[in-house]
Amino acid sequence: MFRKIRLRFLISFVRCLFLMIKYGKDIKINPLRVYISFSAKIKITDGGTIEIRGGRDRVFLSKNTSIHCSGGTLTIGNGVFFNENNHLVCHSSMSIGDDCLFGQNVCFFDSDHQFGNLEKKIRDQGYSIKPVSVADNVWIGAGSIVTKGTSIGAHSVIGANSVVRGLLDGQSVYAGNPVKFVRNIHGNR
Repeated sequence: MFRKIRLRFLISFVRCLFLMIKYGKDIKINPLRVYISFSAKIKITDGGTIEIRGGRDRVFLSKNTSIHCSGGTLTIGNGVFFNENNHLVCHSSMSIGDDCLFGQNVCFFDSDHQFGNLEKKIRDQGYSIKPVSVADNVWIGAGSIVTKGTSIGAHSVIGANSVVRGLLDGQSVYAGNPVKFVRNIHGNR
């Protein structure tokens, strides 16, 4: 068992080095403090940049997690845990603070397709983009979707299967589709 765990981290270390060689200055990553599962994927296109800090506490990218940074800037803080099947798509700006936890199947998007021109195919109309910001110590439950223009305050909890958009205060619990304030962390409504 101990050898299997060590082998996982060795493979992750090699993958981090490969990403550093492949993307050069477009990715900043500490291979000793970032764990990338064998089936996780990181892709940078169109001049995008990714910084995964992982200096103080290890960052985990679990099975089937996918990060695609296309022309935007994505920053991930220390001690962040992405559970299985998380997806991040960054066209503009996405920032995730320290010590955040994300349940299975959580998705982050800082863009939507534009679709107003009936003369053009939707895929040819480009994107509408707004930054996404998740502050320190945030827990987002499984199956949630974080959409463009969202800012989540520190020490917040988002219930499972929520659709998150807008400015959410810190030290609060939110849930639902669309997401609604439930209570603050200290129990007051």
